[in-house]
Amino acid sequence: MHSRRDVSKPLRGLIEAQSGILTADQALELGLGYQGLRRLVDQGHWVRLENGLFDTTPLLSGFEKRAWTAYLAAGEGSALGGEAALRLHGLERTVRQIEMWVPPTRQPTSLPGVRMRRDGLGRLSGRTGLLSRVRAVDALVDVGQRLPTEQLVGLLTDALRQRVTTVLALNETVESRARVRNRRRFELILGDLAGIESPLEFAYRRDVERAHGLPTPSRQVSVTRGTRSDVVYEEFRLLIELDGKLGHEDGSSAFRDLTRDNAHAGMKLTTLRYGSTDVRGKPCEVAAQVAQALLDRGWLGPYVGCPRCRASLSATSWS
Repeated sequence: MHSRRDVSKPLRGLIEAQSGILTADQALELGLGYQGLRRLVDQGHWVRLENGLFDTTPLLSGFEKRAWTAYLAAGEGSALGGEAALRLHGLERTVRQIEMWVPPTRQPTSLPGVRMRRDGLGRLSGRTGLLSRVRAVDALVDVGQRLPTEQLVGLLTDALRQRVTTVLALNETVESRARVRNRRRFELILGDLAGIESPLEFAYRRDVERAHGLPTPSRQVSVTRGTRSDVVYEEFRLLIELDGKLGHEDGSSAFRDLTRDNAHAGMKLTTLRYGSTDVRGKPCEVAAQVAQALLDRGWLGPYVGCPRCRASLSATSWS
């Protein structure tokens, strides 16, 4: 690579910290002159990306390198936003295009794969980190307002479960903004996330429980030590477990589920278990089964189902 004669130890440290991306000003400040820069580029060790910006590890790639390139190109006072900010805050996100927020008075230079945007909402006042990014709550609202409902629920439940932000902070941010796409939907979802830890649980409450007039259960209750049940109808000793992909993909997870169900059965608790295809594909059938289990255990009902259920029953009776 480059010679130690040209690159000082402090400069090597900065290069490593910035995933191989460096500005000319940084290089000059740490002792590398213009001749040294030119020699490293001419010899193929470094690549000039644009005026004043260099890639010192051109054979390497990755998200962090893309992010540093965008940040250093945008300049002081800027910050990563959108999916890139969410990833830097610890959420698992796919970043196809880097979103950069710059001060409103700046005319940013465009880069391939980078969207430069001027901030008019004060996002930059809360920027944080060496690789500067906007607050997680700002990135969540920016990204979330454009997502389909279940993807939005998934994003918010991930962020809340990992304690990246809080419902209170999200509500305050949505309320403080003059414009939020699908604001009412965002507010309704935030008001509906108590006890919800996955999109599947949200779908159960919306499409099975509420759509069919089932009684309101408790959620995320520890019935036996070391376990939590998704939906608990305590009065009727009925548990509902909702099995999405995560946590139920291997034999050990399945064995833990069986052990828990068997322990609950010994306590005279009945467990009904549903997956994504049940809740999303057959919500009326799931609701009817849960309703019957509740009626058998003393629920007074009445169970009337949803309009689609009633239409289906009417058609069956007529034929």
